[in-house]
Amino acid sequence: MAHLMELLDPFAKSINAKRAALENSNLDLTSNQRARFREAICDDIKKCSNFVVPEVSEAALKVAKDIGVNLFKQSWHDQSAFDAGRETFHFEHVQPVSAIRDCCIKCSSEAEIHKVLKEKLRVAWILKEEDDALTHLGYRSKRDNPDIAYREVKIVLQKQGT
Repeated sequence: MAHLMELLDPFAKSINAKRAALENSNLDLTSNQRARFREAICDDIKKCSNFVVPEVSEAALKVAKDIGVNLFKQSWHDQSAFDAGRETFHFEHVQPVSAIRDCCIKCSSEAEIHKVLKEKLRVAWILKEEDDALTHLGYRSKRDNPDIAYREVKIVLQKQGT
């Protein structure tokens, strides 16, 4: 299997090209065009999430074990096969995509973006109730410190092999 760093390369290149376009004053982008570049960066971040091994909440691990599913090997695209209607589990970006996007836009090189993706791109399987609790406390898409937000909601994440 390819190394994560190599898998992130094409996404870092793509995000960097879009970041540079946003920064290029010669393009004279409209607000709508700027929004599409920012949206496309978010799409890249979401897609490269498929190459990251997810963490899993302790509560989600228990439910998954009962139905015979190894969530550490599942992605959002696999969910409909074991969670009809996506009613039980929620595939979550621990650090919101918009926050990762904003960090990438502030970068000045592909290497810096690569580093942001490597350090900030974390995904996790949690239960719908856990997602609701995050949302209820205002953590839907704003988490200055995701680990504190998860602790506050009493979500304990496990990494594969722990």
